[in-house]
Amino acid sequence: MLIRTAQPKLFFNSEIKPLEYDTNILSNNTPLYSIEDKNQSVCGIEIVFSGGKIEETTKGASYFSTNLLKAGTDEFNSAQINEFFELRGAFVQMQAGLDYNSLSLYCLSSKLDEVLPFFINLFSKPIFPQDQLSKLVKKKEQELEINLQKSNYWASKLLKEALFESHPYGNILDRKDINSISTSDLTEHWNNFSLNRIQFVTAAGNFNLSKLINQLEVLPKANIPNKAALKKTAQVNSKYLYKRKSIPNNEQSSLKIGLPSIGLKSKEYPILSLGNTIWGGYFGSRLMQSIREDKGLTYGINSSLVNLIHSSYIQISADLKKGVGDEVVDLISQELNRLLNEPIKEQELTKVKNYLVGEYKSNSETIFDRISKVKFLKLHKLKDDYYCQHFSTLLNTNSAQIQKVLKETILPESFSIALVE
Repeated sequence: MLIRTAQPKLFFNSEIKPLEYDTNILSNNTPLYSIEDKNQSVCGIEIVFSGGKIEETTKGASYFSTNLLKAGTDEFNSAQINEFFELRGAFVQMQAGLDYNSLSLYCLSSKLDEVLPFFINLFSKPIFPQDQLSKLVKKKEQELEINLQKSNYWASKLLKEALFESHPYGNILDRKDINSISTSDLTEHWNNFSLNRIQFVTAAGNFNLSKLINQLEVLPKANIPNKAALKKTAQVNSKYLYKRKSIPNNEQSSLKIGLPSIGLKSKEYPILSLGNTIWGGYFGSRLMQSIREDKGLTYGINSSLVNLIHSSYIQISADLKKGVGDEVVDLISQELNRLLNEPIKEQELTKVKNYLVGEYKSNSETIFDRISKVKFLKLHKLKDDYYCQHFSTLLNTNSAQIQKVLKETILPESFSIALVE
């Protein structure tokens, strides 16, 4: 019998289980990582290429080449490509990133045999038609014109320039870059840095693994990259910088703070992650409580750990009331000093640990969630037990350990501050 006057017992399982997935190597030496689930009626395939912004020889070549893969091949134009996928209920997604590019296909499992060869043709034989490039250039120009009126855009731009200076990680496309791009630039970039340099393939859902492997055997063999062209070094600027910009008629301020950080493979990273979450990494964080709840200076403020393939940094972001930027910078410093010098209460520490475990589990429920985590491991060359080890360290961390790591990592003298009002 249900007793409504008695509080139900709470049980929290903090155990993190290793990711389970299959690994197969295609004939071209490309790894295929997959998770099968015969109870699903859909499947997703993702091809992860090299050739991100970090490897560009022409600014914008990575973005435009990736986003024009559906624009046409030597057999089909953009209208025919879109119609093919729409009639079969399939969805194709392009992603152009700093370190890599990817092309994803989602479709009904019953349509995979028909759709996959057509999908592979998109990136194997793209022609980057001039009319489609012109349309995307115009769209990107309009997007830039709108962004130039936004304080958040300028804060991001100033911070990236401060952190990475002339490195590709710090580059943001301007009008000159957008208007000077050509189809030959796209063809050269795609052929030299992406098409023949597939990093790996992921698959999740209901599919026949042996048949899928046979269908993927047509992928090109990976070529050895031109090392002279690869810009791998990405040293984050550790000098204190304060950049300001004013935008006429702007109704709000945008603040971004960045500083160098240890990377994912550091033994102290889980401790830094825990400390950063307490500081500003979730809705109940100290920065949210102080700056949003108590002072009402922002709708939200967040401190996040950004991990690129060749660099890691901490970033604090907030859109603020007009004219309170300097006050918020001071409040951020005050909360940091309190975190560094006052013991963290066990109740708060337990709450944040439980939050992080719960967030990970809620983001691991579906096969697509889990294959995304496998992708993360492979991109950053992490071991299969990475998440298990991460949370084991995190759950056994105390206040003194957090303060020690934060004092060694978060140095106010290495802040780069971008304030746009």
